[in-house]
Amino acid sequence: MQENKGLNKLTNRDFFKGDVKIIRKAKPGPVVFIVTNGLGAIEAVIKDSDFNVGDVVYLEGQVNEHKGRTQIEIQKIQKSIMDFDTIMLQKAKPLRTTFSINSDRYEKMKPVMVSIASRIRASILKGQPIMIRHHNDSDGFISGMSLEMAIVHFMKDQGIDPKFLLFRSPSKAPYYASGDVLRDLVLSKRFVEEDNSDLKPLIIVCDNGSTPEDAFGLAILKTLGYESIVIDHHNPVEIDENGVTSVDKYLVDHLNPYKLGLDSKTSAGQLCYEIARMICENFELNLMPAVAGISDRCDTSETAQYIELTGKDKEYLGKIGTAIDYMSYQLKHDAGKGVFEQLFENYDFVLLINDEVRKGFENQLQCALPYLRSQEINGINFSVIDLEKYTMRFTYPGPGAVLSRVHEVAAKQNESLPSLTIGATEDMFIVRASQPVLPVQDIIDQLQAKYPYANVDGGGHEMAGAIRFVGAHKDVLIEEIKNILKSKTATFSIAE
Repeated sequence: MQENKGLNKLTNRDFFKGDVKIIRKAKPGPVVFIVTNGLGAIEAVIKDSDFNVGDVVYLEGQVNEHKGRTQIEIQKIQKSIMDFDTIMLQKAKPLRTTFSINSDRYEKMKPVMVSIASRIRASILKGQPIMIRHHNDSDGFISGMSLEMAIVHFMKDQGIDPKFLLFRSPSKAPYYASGDVLRDLVLSKRFVEEDNSDLKPLIIVCDNGSTPEDAFGLAILKTLGYESIVIDHHNPVEIDENGVTSVDKYLVDHLNPYKLGLDSKTSAGQLCYEIARMICENFELNLMPAVAGISDRCDTSETAQYIELTGKDKEYLGKIGTAIDYMSYQLKHDAGKGVFEQLFENYDFVLLINDEVRKGFENQLQCALPYLRSQEINGINFSVIDLEKYTMRFTYPGPGAVLSRVHEVAAKQNESLPSLTIGATEDMFIVRASQPVLPVQDIIDQLQAKYPYANVDGGGHEMAGAIRFVGAHKDVLIEEIKNILKSKTATFSIAE
């Protein structure tokens, strides 16, 4: 007889007695439950039963194999009074709470990381579906993929099939847009209906989610009874002296370095990777945080340590990040399962994509660079280019990647000065800077104050971001940014 042992360790001819929680129910025909005791999960079969998902029951039955799967033939089932949720929370605590590198920054964030890992493990153990949303770039994909890989490993270790309990999708917008929220709500209905339960998915938002732009979507989820977690590193914009942001009231947990007095130089992919290692102690893929840090230009000791762990150089790792960005552009809203993973396994594939990317950049820069206009404004090398006119649309690289490369050229042309480069489209500015001479949020705040009718909005990091506006005001807003530089540069602290 096996009682209170790992259900995924049961073998043919064992006899099981014990308290379990039903985490999935399938009909018609004989009722097939998936049950857990916090130490794995297994199918349990009975001719008919009124018990449903979420019920805690005591059952007895013979273990046998059916079509290659181990299951319990239920002989006795009755309601249990066990406080199962408390037991599950205890079992959900991560077994590994150390980091893959040494980092004072991570130690400061550790309690929140452990809390999030525990919450995700608890969702898995109780059969709650999980939906992962992440930004559609290299850092965002690594964020979502590292969590997904660890969750899949942990589910399989527990004998749980992830097929109907886990979904990942990228967001094109640099925030959790209402359209993505509504698509997630529609998809979540499928989870609930297939599980024959009202257990709504836990929604995890990565490399997005911290700013006022995210508030509406997250508010929708909370209003409809969904639990959400945000793992992000972008400036929350609205944050008080206690580290409380504009979105915290809608979340069950929120990891963002700014909440603890830090900055954006730890990428979301690096944060998610360390949380993933806590979710599943067997998960390791140190290429992921190294590529994430390089892709998001996180020049920190943490990124240096990750690079060293891989045994590869920055160029090798950077090419993986470039390939991820290329594929994310081409696949748009597709999660690309099974394809992105190849970039960490087949470097010939990475090189092939990078060669295509090189050709694309050469074409785009050939079109754009002759029309780059630069001038010095109070010690700043300020450059502007009209991306709408001088780049090819619907062709990789897109406007943001083109502007990054144009900015590198502009900065090299006058290396003695800090550079600020703006790429303009019909209704958006893409901003890149070599130093935080004029943080993106400062630009937004001042444009909003002076031109409220231009409906200026956006966000990003101190040295990279996007600013949206009503297109008719583009030229006026460009001139205003120049005026801000002229009047405010003297107060900036410019690194030598």
